[in-house]
Amino acid sequence: MCPITGKPIRKERLRRAVSDAPSNADAKPIPLVSPRYGKESSSAPPPQRVELGLIGRIIGDKYRVTDLIGEGGMGTVYGAEHLEIGRRVAIKVLNRAHLGRREAVARFHQEARAAGTIGHPNICEIYDVGRLSDGAPYLVMERLNGQTLADRINIEGALPFVDVISTLKQVLSALVAAHAKGIIHRDIKPENVFLTERVGCAPVAKLLDFGISKSSDESGDLSLTRTGMVMGTPFYMAPEQARGEHVDHRVDIYACGIMLYETLTGRRPFLANSYNALVLQILSTQPRDPREIRPAIPSALVPVIYKALAKHRAERYDDARHFIDALSDVESQLARSPTNAQIKRLAEEARRSTRPPARLASDVPPSDALDIPVDFSDTGTGQQPVTLDTGEVEVNLDTGPRAVEED
Repeated sequence: MCPITGKPIRKERLRRAVSDAPSNADAKPIPLVSPRYGKESSSAPPPQRVELGLIGRIIGDKYRVTDLIGEGGMGTVYGAEHLEIGRRVAIKVLNRAHLGRREAVARFHQEARAAGTIGHPNICEIYDVGRLSDGAPYLVMERLNGQTLADRINIEGALPFVDVISTLKQVLSALVAAHAKGIIHRDIKPENVFLTERVGCAPVAKLLDFGISKSSDESGDLSLTRTGMVMGTPFYMAPEQARGEHVDHRVDIYACGIMLYETLTGRRPFLANSYNALVLQILSTQPRDPREIRPAIPSALVPVIYKALAKHRAERYDDARHFIDALSDVESQLARSPTNAQIKRLAEEARRSTRPPARLASDVPPSDALDIPVDFSDTGTGQQPVTLDTGEVEVNLDTGPRAVEED
């Protein structure tokens, strides 16, 4: 049972939580998506044992840990409650296995600094930071109810156009704010987009995990990453990112283009069984036209996708704001276009308007009206002539199929 949603946890919705389970060290991770996406990387960190000892403890003299939400390769997330105001929060604790790794600790704090600096309604809010008695750093975050975009794609496949555009615009709105602060996310993917559920409100997309984000002014030994290092999830990496080159905010634009393609079709544009084969596709192959997978995709969305996925960053959208504008134009076109339900309703109304009116009792002819008996007889040819006997003139009406005689 999921402690966030209260719903049964589906196996296909588990990824690292299942792969990290200590009950079977030889078990392989259950992929988030079906094998058509390609095999997951085998270079994942070894499973870490879930720490349950924090449940029931008070952290930082003000947060009581209530439950375990989940565990990933870098950290474990717990549910907690603020002792004074009763606010329910999530607390992310860096796994002990990474405490001795300076880079891992630095990235953990980078997430807090980046999210705290940006401050945007479509970014998961960081409330507090601290350290446990054993020195493990933790973040106190907004607790979200709902599911990730990856969960929804895995369960539903291709999503409704209106939902796709709305979600992408919210993610891009968060990136507008991040890029304005000089922060590049570099790990945009459906797993890092959370669709919050609130009573009486439409789902709100929240961008998560700024752990490998990069400041545009980082340089020298102070930088967490350097030219030549490949950062990000392979399926969503831009060509320059896959080559380990210097990156700018347009790697996030590219990753949003991948997400747009995936949410519209239910599959990623590049599929491969190995990292090298995948990188080769990213560098040299044009994605398949998404309408070949889902013909109903509006034609206006196709150039938007291809522009976001341009191999050369100069050919992509200049910034997230221009990407939003392009999606808004498509959204306006869809709003003006009739839906399938509207088309069916209009067709039914047109059909009814061409029907002869129903005959009412008041329409019965007077007694002196002409009474025409109708005689049906079978000619044996498959045709049914109808004879109208008016008393003076006999009229034959051939109601069956008629052969056309050629000269």
